[in-house]
Amino acid sequence: MFRKVILWSVALIVVAVLVFAYLPSFIADSIYRNVDDITDGEMPATITAFQSGPDVVSTIGGSGEGLNCSLPPWANIFFDGGRDSDQKRHLVLQRFRQACVFHDLCYRHGLATYGYNQNDCDRILQNAAFRLCLYIRNGSQESSAARCQTDSKMVLAGVSLGGYDAFRGWDRSTYFEFDSDPSRSNGFLVSRVVNHPFKSILPAKYANDPDQVILMFENLRSNLAVTCITCANVPVLEWTTDPNAVSAELSSVGVTRLPDVLLRRVPMLTETMPVWLPPRRRHAAPHLLVDGAGRDHLIWMSRNNPENSVSCIVGADAARLLTNTLPTRDLCSIDAGPSLTRVEIDMFASSPLPMEVPGSPDIIYATSISPQKTKEHHLSFCSRSASRKVEGTDDDRSKCVTFPETEVRDGSGLGAFQSFPFVRPGQQIYFARDIAQRTDSPLTAIWQRAFGNTFSPEGALLVIDVAAPLAAKGPLSAKLKKIVRFNIDDRFDPMMPITRKVDDLRFLSLEASKSNVHLRTIDFARDNPSVGNVRLTMGNGDVELDRSWAERPMLVLETRDARPRTKLVFSRGEIAIEPGKPTATTEALKLETLVFERDAAAPSNTPFVKSAGAACRIVYEFEAGRTDWPCYRVFDPDRTMRASPATRMRASQMLVGRFTQGAGHGIAFPDLCLKSEPIILAPQGSTFVPVSETAGWKGPPRFQRTITCEPLDAAAVVSRPIAQTAP
Repeated sequence: MFRKVILWSVALIVVAVLVFAYLPSFIADSIYRNVDDITDGEMPATITAFQSGPDVVSTIGGSGEGLNCSLPPWANIFFDGGRDSDQKRHLVLQRFRQACVFHDLCYRHGLATYGYNQNDCDRILQNAAFRLCLYIRNGSQESSAARCQTDSKMVLAGVSLGGYDAFRGWDRSTYFEFDSDPSRSNGFLVSRVVNHPFKSILPAKYANDPDQVILMFENLRSNLAVTCITCANVPVLEWTTDPNAVSAELSSVGVTRLPDVLLRRVPMLTETMPVWLPPRRRHAAPHLLVDGAGRDHLIWMSRNNPENSVSCIVGADAARLLTNTLPTRDLCSIDAGPSLTRVEIDMFASSPLPMEVPGSPDIIYATSISPQKTKEHHLSFCSRSASRKVEGTDDDRSKCVTFPETEVRDGSGLGAFQSFPFVRPGQQIYFARDIAQRTDSPLTAIWQRAFGNTFSPEGALLVIDVAAPLAAKGPLSAKLKKIVRFNIDDRFDPMMPITRKVDDLRFLSLEASKSNVHLRTIDFARDNPSVGNVRLTMGNGDVELDRSWAERPMLVLETRDARPRTKLVFSRGEIAIEPGKPTATTEALKLETLVFERDAAAPSNTPFVKSAGAACRIVYEFEAGRTDWPCYRVFDPDRTMRASPATRMRASQMLVGRFTQGAGHGIAFPDLCLKSEPIILAPQGSTFVPVSETAGWKGPPRFQRTITCEPLDAAAVVSRPIAQTAP
């Protein structure tokens, strides 16, 4: 009898183990039987850092909550834990980390930035996970692709079932750019701050315009238009029938004869202009690159499709975009002419970046860091002029330099694809968090799968120095200047630079606790980088900011004055209750801004001092009975995917620049319900005041916006949640 009990017990244990091990994969394969079957072997697109203005060093998004797979350590048990050909294991929390980082940002910022819903984020995650495990195989046989597909489905099932509450609707989502290839977006708007395109050549005509203006780009299924939303309503060309009557503005961009589209009309600087980018491609937001001479370059890195790494590189400046970009031929080539530079090249990576290389024959180069170029997955730096015409065999491919260091050979540098890249003149910086673990014994393997580290702390910072090519049409010279090993939890990701200075490796991070947000610093010039605290002071005392200040991204600025200053610009917003008004036609928002600064040359332990702050109240009034339109309805907390005027403004992009005649940086918030009338806050002593208190129209249909601001000086106010009701 005892023997039978033992046998039955063993049988039950075996069955339980089999059910525990295989039931999740069986369920995932059944639910997601018909997901995409990817066979091309390309790496997924990586998250990308975008610069929104000339003085912006970095933008810190992610809400201070870290970036990782958000799965418990024991989740490794359900996934493939086999060894690769180098006897290393890639556990799920590290193996899929790149996809998880994108997914975290998509849940927190995807709706407000690209219009992504939860399904969009989840499907991007599944595709990215599949591409990753096809590329980073645990097994060496082709059959491991089937298990790879199952693992990616299990990741998708996990986030679909457990992540519904984590996705942020219009009540919590905020604007933050991260996607280099927003192919699932039906449409999005993005703004860039640039120097006024014509003020330097026609100072009298544009005397009343600000030194810097805002260009708003509207992308609807890759049909692109641009509007200068802060320019004066001034014509760039008087009415004429004479094609030789070229204005000074057009002459400055090389126009010698007016095209037909500019004859018999008076194009205004505030006019919405189409941007004629090459068709049949998916266009993301433009990169803003300010070169050593202070010129602004707007550069698109447009993919053809996700199955290869061919990119169409398009370069422009504000002056060309606001005059005429109509090409003569439908090509991604310099032969398309006449205004924008176009070149189509294979970058051997899914998210190429533009950079200026001092002393190089061309101003801008397209660059990428890639393990795809070699069979052994050695880490390579690939580059190609972003403007030189394609000539001869293989000139339509970037040239690559393989790093000889053993630390990044044989696929060791794959972690470089998992965090934001940073581009400086002549330098690029990548974070590479480790994704492989060597298993020396069965006991170690069991321990790793049951108690693997949730936060992926170990990794390296790669500093790549880039110089001009040694030969014509050759690759840029690139070498690994420094590899800094670190052990820092990814709860502090993203870590972003504090300065644009090439040799300065100080980075900043936001860490949100249950009630507060803390500013952290990490100096990677040290032998053992560690996380330190940054002091913020206000009213001659230290201040702790409420957690709500991390929900919207923080901007890090470095001014270009004779004595540069480093500025930290925070903002937060909350829907307010408007007492005594009919809620069906009125909606209010409380929006607060806070600026801390210090000398850019100050030591790291120098506190940032509060220099300005404002608490603003924005009220929208609109006509009733038009609730099918997002700008004519109040927000319903039970329907968080339906936007309203106040929720759109709460989630809006924040811009910093010299928007007024007076000195100093102002703050701007584009309004998606009043696209030509952004909220501009001008500096006034230690506070900000609205340039215009009213906007909109009396109708029909009526839509009006009013804004009032007051100083934000009390430490007690910024240390607690924003007030929910009107005063």
